[in-house]
Amino acid sequence: MQAAAINECKTFVCDIHGEYTSNPSKLSFLGLGGKPYCPICKKEEEQQEYKKIKKQIEIQDWQKMNIEKRFFESSFDNFNAYNSELAGHLGTCCAFADYPTGKLVMIGENGNGKTHLAISILKKLGGKIYTAYEIGLKLRKSYAGEAKEWEIFNELCTVPLLVIDEVEKVKDSESKQHWFSYVVGKRYDKRLPIIFIANCHTKSDCKEVQSPCPKCLEYHLENDVLSRIIEDGIIMKFNSKDYRAEIRAIRLGE
Repeated sequence: MQAAAINECKTFVCDIHGEYTSNPSKLSFLGLGGKPYCPICKKEEEQQEYKKIKKQIEIQDWQKMNIEKRFFESSFDNFNAYNSELAGHLGTCCAFADYPTGKLVMIGENGNGKTHLAISILKKLGGKIYTAYEIGLKLRKSYAGEAKEWEIFNELCTVPLLVIDEVEKVKDSESKQHWFSYVVGKRYDKRLPIIFIANCHTKSDCKEVQSPCPKCLEYHLENDVLSRIIEDGIIMKFNSKDYRAEIRAIRLGE
């Protein structure tokens, strides 16, 4: 009789998923009381827990890449390619992520999605993103004994993908040109991809009387770097409007 009771199934009703069958006697036999848990609810909770753990692992990986929290959700899928120019840039970046070789040079004013696209590539390939200022700061700390210069250069030269943002914000100096040329040269020799991001324009698009001006890409790069960009680089010009400014205008009712 006890064995028969243990094998007896009954029908229960879940408030969310409706009817389901289970054996309450097994719970009683095991010393567990109460209504049997809905199997679909249980499966959904397990899936949610899996997604939560997966997201935590992803965030840890992104933090190791030096990706800031603001870009945790950035991906190709949610990039707002609202015009043909941005749609073309999205296609270029997707192709680069599939076949990473050479260099991408993303130039243009703020709020065009340059960093969003670069980080979408970085998440797929792995590597590091730093601003040019951050790299300079890391090197200066190495001179004070807080880190080893060789370890810094080794990371910059060997990660699967290196993204250097805000190239134009660091004051031009012999030190900057030295590490910039060294890193680009080493990655060129190793056939490892690199992405430059800068809020500037090319000399050919410069409207100043004397060019290159401080807003020209050529003003910030040495000839050897420019030569390598010409050889295997793609220059992507972002001329669209600053979407962040448009969002602010909408919020302010302008």
